[in-house]
Amino acid sequence: MKKIYILVSALTLSLTACSVKEEILDEANGGNVVSDSKNVEMIAAPAYAYLRDLNSRSGVWGTLLATTDELAWPARGADWVSVDYQSLCTHTYKPTNIYIRNTWNSFLIGVTRCNVALQYLSAFPKSEKTDGYIAEVRFIRALCMFKLADAFGKFPFREYTETDYSKQPTIYNREQAVERIIKEMNEIIPVLKNKADIPYGRVTKAAAQMLLANVYLNHEVYTGKAKWQETIKACDDIINSNQYKVADDYWGLFQYDNASYLQSTESILSVIYDETNGLTGLASPSITLHYNQKFGTYTSLLNGCCTTPAFVDTWDVNDKRFKDTRLVSQLGFNQGLLIGQQYSIAGVALKTRTGAPLIYTKDFSISNSKEEQGVRIVKFAPNPSTTSPGQNAGNDFPLYRLSDTYLIRAEARFRAGDVAGALTDINYIRNTKRGQPAYTELDLDKILNERGYELYWEGNRRTDLIRFNKYTAPRAEKNFETPAYMVLLPIPISAIEANPNLTQNIGYN
Repeated sequence: MKKIYILVSALTLSLTACSVKEEILDEANGGNVVSDSKNVEMIAAPAYAYLRDLNSRSGVWGTLLATTDELAWPARGADWVSVDYQSLCTHTYKPTNIYIRNTWNSFLIGVTRCNVALQYLSAFPKSEKTDGYIAEVRFIRALCMFKLADAFGKFPFREYTETDYSKQPTIYNREQAVERIIKEMNEIIPVLKNKADIPYGRVTKAAAQMLLANVYLNHEVYTGKAKWQETIKACDDIINSNQYKVADDYWGLFQYDNASYLQSTESILSVIYDETNGLTGLASPSITLHYNQKFGTYTSLLNGCCTTPAFVDTWDVNDKRFKDTRLVSQLGFNQGLLIGQQYSIAGVALKTRTGAPLIYTKDFSISNSKEEQGVRIVKFAPNPSTTSPGQNAGNDFPLYRLSDTYLIRAEARFRAGDVAGALTDINYIRNTKRGQPAYTELDLDKILNERGYELYWEGNRRTDLIRFNKYTAPRAEKNFETPAYMVLLPIPISAIEANPNLTQNIGYN
């Protein structure tokens, strides 16, 4: 499958220095690029390129998941010792945490890139093409705003037309952000294209409907007012469009070079990666696999993050989503959750650096783990012959997919009192598509668990645990009830110092 790339050459924050031919432009020619409406793809490109930052191990992905039961960063002797990493897992994070700062900065960089693009795009003569790109960039900006509101509860925002930077930006709270995002999605949905009418990897009408569904799904958390029927309607619009289908092969979604399968099945919006075009950055199995699990070009492994006993204990190990063995002969290990004795490609039992059997165990110490402690997860299959072993560059990342649409609708139906409808949606994913025993009864714990089985390590868990009132619950690595105020992350000190109108979230010193 040929992927469609939006500006595959090097990108910089200054639009006057980008070229599809990677040539250096002088000031005059650079100005011509951003003033010529034929270059709308190039103007929108930095906004699209930003989406890859959502998978940063030291930013959004590695920070937000580490506050949940899906991901932990244990110290291992002298390795991975970081107060900032470990405090995410133990819910002792502070406004000085560098990874929380990276996450905050990432979302604001996304907003800024979109505003720069909108400033140039809005100056072009109106056309269907230009209006389409404007709508797509507005979606990406709204996605960043949604994530800021979800994680931090407030954030500074400046409209792209506000070019007097001597004035402080507006501070949006959650209610204001939610109202703005809903309004913006309803404005752009009629403009955005359907899947069949736009290249793979571009923002579609359904992507905006998915963002709308997520806003409505969490509306009660953000504002105190539930929007279950609105959630159901947004999901209905996607499902009833018949443009997408749930994949029969779950693990086919996560193979390297997975673009064709994602595009032909359930990808509503995928973030594109391809090392042949320099599009890299997806979190690699290198960060979790033990130093001695070498294969192919993967010769420098980091033995870092793992999952937690709390998450492992939710699983039925017979669930096909728990593991897949199709690549064991190439990798030496299965995809999914890695537990127990680990082996080389040749089938030889591996050992730790001290000579102990390399047996991954469920339990670990967040402050001082042994090398082999902690269940590992490899969701996205690595390419053994990659030239970028530090970055899983051949896997596109499904930011939104149809399975999640069914699970969102199931939850909204259940919370609205339609248990039969919720069972139908849950069992369509769980039983019809994933081959697990159908539920005959349903409760919120089963719905949360099903979301975990289907969507683990895809970035949804923190928002889910908060919505299900599970985020603050004690776990092995934090044996206390997290104070309620810590559901919101602290505003970074650097942001407070830069803006006198921005105040710290309640509870943080």
